[in-house]
Amino acid sequence: MRELLNTFYLLLEDGEFFGFLIFLFLAVAFCIGSIYFFFMRSSPETARLSRVLSSSAGTAKKDQLIPRASSGFSARLSRPLHRIAVPSEEAVGKKQRLRLIQAGFRSQQAYRNFLAAKGLGTFLVPAIYFIRSMFYVIDLKVLSITLALAAVGYYLPDFILTHFREKRQERVFKGMPDSLDMMVVCVEAGLGMDMTFKRVGEEIRPMYKDLSDEFHIANLEIRAGKDRDEALRNMAVRTGVPEVQNLMTILIQTNRFGTSVAKALRVHSDAMRIKRKQKAEETAAKLTVKLLFPLLLFIFPAIFIVLLGPAMIQVYRVLIPTMQGG
Repeated sequence: MRELLNTFYLLLEDGEFFGFLIFLFLAVAFCIGSIYFFFMRSSPETARLSRVLSSSAGTAKKDQLIPRASSGFSARLSRPLHRIAVPSEEAVGKKQRLRLIQAGFRSQQAYRNFLAAKGLGTFLVPAIYFIRSMFYVIDLKVLSITLALAAVGYYLPDFILTHFREKRQERVFKGMPDSLDMMVVCVEAGLGMDMTFKRVGEEIRPMYKDLSDEFHIANLEIRAGKDRDEALRNMAVRTGVPEVQNLMTILIQTNRFGTSVAKALRVHSDAMRIKRKQKAEETAAKLTVKLLFPLLLFIFPAIFIVLLGPAMIQVYRVLIPTMQGG
């Protein structure tokens, strides 16, 4: 018994060896779990039968904005993390889910992949650095860098998602004035709002695919029997662009009070063009301030070297020996 205790104390004193054993155990457990969830999957027939039974019993949840999850490798790999980190409710109104939809990722699997990326980034990025550092010296600096890398791995998917979301909202905003002009033409030609959405979505698809998809989804919701006001509100929520929200509010009010749709769209289109012009002027006005830092850091030093370099060389050659001789 005393020999076992002495061996245990020696292992505790050798922190590098003990840490290596812990990370080796975690790596083996992760590999075994991945292999298990990869091979232990249900057949397509069983999955289809379960979906049919659940829909017939009325237990399947209805979600018209998000398709069903796929059963690929990423789905099998991220499903255990999804069960641990996410509640059973998968409503679109969730903050994280809504950000994914506004970034253009509407599938149910995108939510699970996002959470899996956060979990794997939190674990793998610091683990690689920590395992590499175990062969040298483990000190407070290594542990601090490991924690910092864990934070970077956790928040990096959020930054990437925010970038995609902002870029998509910018593309939707740029396509709004042209889409409004086409809507005015369609409404004045006698088309209803449903056919207007369908026609405009088809025409702007080569140039503004994101906005075309939103018109197509709103049209599908209306055709499926959803109330038009609710479908328009859903489109405003999915985009997250204030201009689209204003447009949907105008369409809801015209539908409710019976005012002229073409006139309202024309006024809103003019306001959109003025706002886009003002935004371009604002961006151009900011260029002066943004160019100040490259000028000070890169251009001015090069100009000083070119202009003052020969003079400084002559001063060094003539003045310095003269001062030393005197």
